Amino acid sequence: MIDAQKSKIPGATKSIKDFAGFHKIEEDVLRFWEEKKIYQKVKEKNKNGKKFYFLQGPPYTSGKIHIGQAWNSSLKDIIMRYKRMNGFDVWDRAGYDMHGLPTEHKVQQKLGLKTKEEIEKYGVDKFVTECLKWSEEHAEYMNQDLWKLGVWMDYSDPYKPLSKDFVSGEWSFFKAAYEQDRLYRGLKTMHWDAETETGLAKHELVYKTVKDTSVFLKFRVKGKEKEYFVIWTTTPWTIPFNLAIMANPELDYVKVKVDGEFWIVADALAGVFVSGLLGKKLEIVDKFKGSELEGVEYEHPLYGEMKEKFDDIKKESKNAFTVVMSKEYVNTLAGTGLVHCAPGCGPEDFEVGQKNGISAFNTLNERGEFEDSGNYSGWTAKEDDKKFIEEFKEKGILIATNEVEHEYPHSDRSGKPVVFRTTEQWFLKTKDLAKKLVEMNKDVYWVPKKSGESYDKWTGNLRDNSVARQRYWGCPLPIWVNEENEKDIIVIGSVEELESLTGKKFDNLSVHRPWIDSIIIEKDGKKYKRIPDVADVWIDAGSASWNCLYNKPELIDKYFPADIVLEATEQTRLWFSLLQICSAIKCGKSAYDNVYTTGMIFDFQGMKMSKSLGNIISPYEVIDKHSADVLRYYISNVGAAENISFSWDEVKVKQRNLMILENVANYILDLEKQDIRKTGKKEISDLWILSKYYSTLRKVTKLFENYRLDETISEIESLFILLSRDYIKYVRERAVKDRAVLDVIKQVYVGILKMFAPVVPFITDSLWQKMRGKEMSIHLSSWGVVKEREIDEDLEKEFDAARKIIESGLRERDQNQIGLKWPLRNADVECDVPIGEEIQEIVKTQLNVKNLDFKLSEKDIKVKLDLRLDEELEAEGFAREISRKVQAERKNRGMQKSERIELKIFVENELRNNLEKHLGFIRERTGSESVNFSDGKTDKFIDFEVKKVKISFLF
Repeated sequence: MIDAQKSKIPGATKSIKDFAGFHKIEEDVLRFWEEKKIYQKVKEKNKNGKKFYFLQGPPYTSGKIHIGQAWNSSLKDIIMRYKRMNGFDVWDRAGYDMHGLPTEHKVQQKLGLKTKEEIEKYGVDKFVTECLKWSEEHAEYMNQDLWKLGVWMDYSDPYKPLSKDFVSGEWSFFKAAYEQDRLYRGLKTMHWDAETETGLAKHELVYKTVKDTSVFLKFRVKGKEKEYFVIWTTTPWTIPFNLAIMANPELDYVKVKVDGEFWIVADALAGVFVSGLLGKKLEIVDKFKGSELEGVEYEHPLYGEMKEKFDDIKKESKNAFTVVMSKEYVNTLAGTGLVHCAPGCGPEDFEVGQKNGISAFNTLNERGEFEDSGNYSGWTAKEDDKKFIEEFKEKGILIATNEVEHEYPHSDRSGKPVVFRTTEQWFLKTKDLAKKLVEMNKDVYWVPKKSGESYDKWTGNLRDNSVARQRYWGCPLPIWVNEENEKDIIVIGSVEELESLTGKKFDNLSVHRPWIDSIIIEKDGKKYKRIPDVADVWIDAGSASWNCLYNKPELIDKYFPADIVLEATEQTRLWFSLLQICSAIKCGKSAYDNVYTTGMIFDFQGMKMSKSLGNIISPYEVIDKHSADVLRYYISNVGAAENISFSWDEVKVKQRNLMILENVANYILDLEKQDIRKTGKKEISDLWILSKYYSTLRKVTKLFENYRLDETISEIESLFILLSRDYIKYVRERAVKDRAVLDVIKQVYVGILKMFAPVVPFITDSLWQKMRGKEMSIHLSSWGVVKEREIDEDLEKEFDAARKIIESGLRERDQNQIGLKWPLRNADVECDVPIGEEIQEIVKTQLNVKNLDFKLSEKDIKVKLDLRLDEELEAEGFAREISRKVQAERKNRGMQKSERIELKIFVENELRNNLEKHLGFIRERTGSESVNFSDGKTDKFIDFEVKKVKISFLF
């Protein structure tokens, strides 16, 4: 046992009086952990235990953690602390996401660089060096903040994608993909971020609801003077790249006469479009199936501007500028039933173009500007939609415009609307992996289950994605191309392999651009130069499952796959998905066994937090106002995958609950000071609270084992509040006489602290010191052991019913403004649970009634109090009120319990006779040597709120 005079945490015996008390405790506990190396001691204690591999989802090194990261970091820490208390050897290496555009943007802002051209002029070497420095510095800031949040991970050597060993592990993935014919180069239309001048994969897109101006345009049927196909699009800037019109072969189409012209549209939309939108009369002159339109040529309305380009395209493809068929992408939900097709401006259009032998056409540069496009050169895609609409109007092809609200893809990195470019990129073949990934997921346990179902849906629609990015700060793609034959390539599988081939050594910096760009591989008399691209940053994160283990075979054999990954629900299509794709290719199996997902945090009005709205709640703000423990306690109680509207009021409730937890410790210490020696037999209330403790421990343990982290907290919370508000009330009079009560309270309380330690690690360690816990720190203690023989479920049901009866009776007293000190004659009770006599006595005491008429009923609990007060009951009530007032006055005067007083009472005559029989009760309760009645004339009385009584005491 730890000596009570040698508490290991400074201030551990102090009480929490206000918010500052929590902060002082946390400062002291942090210092204690650091000075006594508690985290290291826990690791050492469990080093021979069963393995538990926690895989950190790498937060981006922004330098500060946001509220969502505080949420999932707290949950991660909870499960790891639970596992450590159960003796597991927990792999808990921290890790960060460092490469990519967010860091490049920060460094560009710092250096005042806006474009890639300016970066190259400044010097890619100096730019990348600044990116590495930024990443390292901000990772250290986050190490410190996570530690202050109480999140125990190995921060001494977190995994970092910028490190040489991590890059080497990532290269091993690319080589595995290449050897499986999954890495290929191809021309493809891609979502493009003009702001950052790079392509985007599907998982890097965020779809936002926006308002755009859509256009209805007429394309003249070739060889027909006044006959037109009418198309509709929400992307006017893509019309210069139009190469076909899509129709559905199974739909009915009509030729309608409008203002002397003949328009071809879908039959189902003719009336809506012509009469509804335009307000014009129409005359149907012909009707036919869409299949009859296949191959019909039209004249591109912008042919004059793009003549040379269009002529070359037509020579290459006979189907260019004709109607092509598509059942998949043409419907009658909106528009005209004829869909503008630009194979260079969208994945779906590209797919249709490929089927019909029409190559992609797109002249946008990396900044989204038109090049070599006649008068449109220099115009910017998307931004110049209005200019294109004016152009259509001048050309006489604009029929109408219409504001539409629709979803449009935006870059997850820059937040800007994407455009489309056709570029040659390196792709990862994954579409054929979908079935295997879904099969792998059958063995993964998801909390909640619906997140796993979302993963399956996403995976079922898996498509090949580009893995190349035309940027600077990232893992270099390990692809070296023969300078004389671009089809002859070498894919390097590790930095060691590159060192072996080149005879050069590399460090963290030189394994990046631009230094790696100058490395030439000479093999069999041929020279190979690396392509200039870097990897999609999500491949960094996707390779973390083995890179977290230093990519070392012995560690991978011991720990892989991860036992748990835990992030927000959006990661089902991001990190969770990439982990499985990369692991399936590199390791041939799942990267993880269990997944826990959190939801999103909104403001108190249910609005998504954003800088523009000014409604972001920072975790630092919550910690500063309350504490890290309070933040963890509040936010970790949210249901798995459920969204939360942040509530400061709820935060305060959690703070008050922790004060209740601390108050119980103070109550135990007060009892210990009284040196109670008598130890009686456990009574019914003791057996109940022990049963409740062990049944709660059993339930919480099962919830933890099943990763139902969110459900554990309310169970623990209910137990310590039950201990404080119910059990201690039931045994208060016994507690000062019987050591057995103290032993029971302390046994249950210490058990609660251990259960609650993973959730609120600071205050529980501080209170552990107060309780003089066996181990130096609560986090060095072992998880509680359930004693099944102590659990009595029937007894718990009886007490649950009794508590409801008491609650109902007290509510009736309150409604009738009759204080609990005033005894009542009777309570009629109906209850659907049989309650034993001992528990009925507790009910009587708690309701302060002389008699309880109990009736077993199938109905809900009903309580009816006899609220009539006679003289005898009134006298007893006064006796209790007098005792309470004297006890309060003794406390105000700083008196000890051993100090005796002489008490004098003045009462009116009609009360005196009835009060006489309660003088013994008053003497015992007030610590009085004697209790006498006064004539009310010679004694000095203290104030008393009840006019019928005056009291005075000497000591």
